[in-house]
Amino acid sequence: MKPLIALSLIFLSGCGIVHIEIRDKTPKREVQRPQRRVEAPQRTYQPPAEALKVPLPVKGKVTPTDRGYYINTACGEYFRSVGEGKVLYAGNDIKNYGWVVMVESDERFVYVYAKAGSLLVKRGEWVKKSQPLGRVGEDREGCGLLFEVRDQEGRPVKFSVE
Repeated sequence: MKPLIALSLIFLSGCGIVHIEIRDKTPKREVQRPQRRVEAPQRTYQPPAEALKVPLPVKGKVTPTDRGYYINTACGEYFRSVGEGKVLYAGNDIKNYGWVVMVESDERFVYVYAKAGSLLVKRGEWVKKSQPLGRVGEDREGCGLLFEVRDQEGRPVKFSVE
């Protein structure tokens, strides 16, 4: 009887390591999902046939940059709005730009005045053409103002100064 118990224990302990796996033999079908059509967003700004002409916000020596113009002038000189609009941003949170003012115009452009020494306007304010926005600041390049024009999506717009 003792050998029977020993064999039963060996059999039962061996059953613990038996692994049963059931597999589905039917082939898997690929689920075809309908393709979504993504349409390109409508552009709100159509570039003019000729370059946009904008007045200078401050008098000085004009140097073209890759996005606009740098205007060398006297430190502390007032710079003025080139058009009517709402102040979208007024602050100094943008690295290497100093004090910055962004004005959205009626023509759907955003005028960017950067590297200012101080500001006279606040976010949300409505400004008129030729209204003083702030004073010119000083940086490594001397005293001057960086001036850019952008479209509604923030892309630089080619323009010339008058």
